[in-house]
Amino acid sequence: MIHSHVILFSVLLLSICQIKQSKSSFITQEVELPPGQECVMTPVVHVLKHPGCQPQLIPSYACIGKCTSYLQVSGSKIWQMERSCNCCQESGEREATVDLYCPEAKKEENRYRKVVTKAPLECMCRPCGTIDSNAIIPQETVGYAEEGPLHNHFRKSF
Repeated sequence: MIHSHVILFSVLLLSICQIKQSKSSFITQEVELPPGQECVMTPVVHVLKHPGCQPQLIPSYACIGKCTSYLQVSGSKIWQMERSCNCCQESGEREATVDLYCPEAKKEENRYRKVVTKAPLECMCRPCGTIDSNAIIPQETVGYAEEGPLHNHFRKSF
């Protein structure tokens, strides 16, 4: 009897707390976290690719970690379930513009393609779901010439 409740609990939790993955044109690197790691903003490097353009390394950040989620029988209404699904998500976004070099472009003025990239501003455990797009804070690419092409791409402002 207890075993069947554990299976039901697991199936309900998996069906309620699904991680939504978006399709992107980035190739991402795997980041390993120590056991028990909470939701943190972690530096990552993406490879931005576009047909006819040279791939470019893009330094960025990702929200990685774990958050508490549960599903349990209600204490006051035993015929109902109480659920709390929290996911490691961004709390606001920032944007940066990247210029991709496209040597196969037919016209000289089309050799550079501007691409807008996004990165989290902060990370935190939040109810699973989508973020309001009005929370985006634009931030232009800065410091390209100081110490190589990846220097200060997403400099965090305080």
